[in-house]
Amino acid sequence: MSKPNSGRPLVRKVKFLLDKDKEAADELKQKTRAEKARAEKLRNEEMLCAGGDADPRNIRNRRRPRRRHHHDDPTAEQQVVQQYEQQHAQLLDQDPDHQMLYNIFQKLEMAEQIALHRLARLLPDVCSAHWRSTCRKLDFRVLTEELPEPNQRNYLLGQMAEHYRYVYFVAHRLQENLNALESAGVKSLNSVQRVELLLLEGEETLPLERIQETPLTADTEAGGDAKPKGMAQWPLHALPKLMRNVKRMKAQCDVQVHFIEHFAQLELLILYGSISQTALTGIFERCQKLERLFLKFNDRNYNQNLSLKSIRKSTKLRDLSVPVALFNRQKEMLMELRQLHLLELTHCEKDVPLTIECMRFVLNQKADTIEQVQLDCKCFAKKHINWMQDVGLERCSRLRGLVLVNCIFGNREICQLTLPCVQKYIALIGCKDIKEYQVLDMVRRCSGLSELYLIDCPQLTWKMLQGLYRIRRGENISYPLTVVLGQCPTLRTDYQSMYSNYWCFKLAYLKIERIQGESRPIEDIQIFFYQNTPQDKNLKPALKKGSTQN
Repeated sequence: MSKPNSGRPLVRKVKFLLDKDKEAADELKQKTRAEKARAEKLRNEEMLCAGGDADPRNIRNRRRPRRRHHHDDPTAEQQVVQQYEQQHAQLLDQDPDHQMLYNIFQKLEMAEQIALHRLARLLPDVCSAHWRSTCRKLDFRVLTEELPEPNQRNYLLGQMAEHYRYVYFVAHRLQENLNALESAGVKSLNSVQRVELLLLEGEETLPLERIQETPLTADTEAGGDAKPKGMAQWPLHALPKLMRNVKRMKAQCDVQVHFIEHFAQLELLILYGSISQTALTGIFERCQKLERLFLKFNDRNYNQNLSLKSIRKSTKLRDLSVPVALFNRQKEMLMELRQLHLLELTHCEKDVPLTIECMRFVLNQKADTIEQVQLDCKCFAKKHINWMQDVGLERCSRLRGLVLVNCIFGNREICQLTLPCVQKYIALIGCKDIKEYQVLDMVRRCSGLSELYLIDCPQLTWKMLQGLYRIRRGENISYPLTVVLGQCPTLRTDYQSMYSNYWCFKLAYLKIERIQGESRPIEDIQIFFYQNTPQDKNLKPALKKGSTQN
């Protein structure tokens, strides 16, 4: 080891420095202990002041100053809320669309709001798809009530113009309806296949008693055009250009101008108002696809000299409905129509003897080609109770179906009524006085009958069912007789109560079903003729059946 110049060893100097550092460290420890002792003493004093049970951490936190935030101040928080509300109210006032959307949005549940916000990009497509499936009908009777704001109507009309299938106009407001389409930028409704011109808002049909009689002029007596009555005719000219593919049309208003003939695809036409001679002739000449024509107007109140001579040019016409007075004047020509499948005579109650005469004429001409007859017998009442004999209904040798509504049988035997032999089904609807023995006589007369409809016949009981079973068992036929009940609660209850013990073993001969829902009412007189084409869907009563076994 080297030596310093002083000649003393280096180790002594190092030892001296270490001793000095040790003294400083000891002094620091003593100060630290003193501070801890003072702090401990202070805590003990505070705990004593707090009752001795205080938490030391709370005491320490109490001594520590708390940092304040702007939201801890109630005044500042209220100012922020008020500022936000003012901005939101200002935005709603400036943007009505924002206000409307906000009102709709706040009515939704929170889960719905989140779903709408998350899937907002899909909303236009979903709305369009929903409208196409649920808003296929454009009804101007209720459009203003459902969408009072013009911008809402215009938007919907613009979006759905290519998808509407049905349009219902208000005839007296037709120009207003057309203006609404023009305001929405709709130039065509080419997808529309059915259009109706309704005379009275909110009514499906125009009651005949509300039609005002029009005095005949020299023009109408000569077969010319009647003067327009009740509504402007010139807006009708815009309809063919607006809707080119219309197949079904119903008009309750008067038609005095030539516009229907421009619907080249027209197949069904129903007219409740009067029509001019030239307009009707134009329909026969130009609507080559016309298959069904229903002239429901009251012939006595309108053009009495209306001619159907040009009807021969409608080669596809198969269904025709005319007032009985109009048919009587041109019955020879109408019965020459080769494709005629349905002939309906309306307003029969106006002249019952004339109705019987027209029916007799039809049966004289085509009794062997009549397939079904259904008629409302209310017009015959008690004064013409022998109408079956008067018209010669028994001459219908190939009759497959007979529907009698509101028929009065009295206490007479069926053989006295000259009822025809029906091959397939008989329907008795609203026959309040028909007796059990009369129903049984009908079934005996019509051997092989497959269906019997009994609707609203209150005098029938389970004894009639027992008689039907015996008749059917004696006929030895491979199929049962189906009895369809409607509005006969007593008869149906008796059958159900005895089904498990008795009627379930008779199903090979007699089967009971019930009507489901409401059936379409049968009015006036309908005569169906045999055709080479497939059987028409209207040949059977429009009644829904269902089992009553359970």
